[in-house]
Amino acid sequence: MLAALTMVWLQQRFQAGDEKSALALVLEYRARGGPSLPEILAERHPEQPITWSTATESGCLERVRVAAAVSATPAASARSYGFVVELGGPAIHPGNELGRDAMRALDGPGARAAR
Repeated sequence: MLAALTMVWLQQRFQAGDEKSALALVLEYRARGGPSLPEILAERHPEQPITWSTATESGCLERVRVAAAVSATPAASARSYGFVVELGGPAIHPGNELGRDAMRALDGPGARAAR
């Protein structure tokens, strides 16, 4: 029983570490010296809070889903920008259409205007 509990605890610690690393990658990534994803979202949604969350999609493949929820008011439904991070690469992929639009904006001003 103790061995099983230890294994569960260790797996949770590994997942927490992966999720922390994936979030850091998304928050810090810049393509070609351009804006970061948080800067793009802040530009698109000025004065609106952004709530970041993570969820392990596959521990074996080191794949973590990262989401940024933006809501104009607490009562309004949030817009969710999704990203999938592969820590083994490392690589960031869009997790939904809003995530794809935000990642296109990493390429620069011309891409940002095409929102």
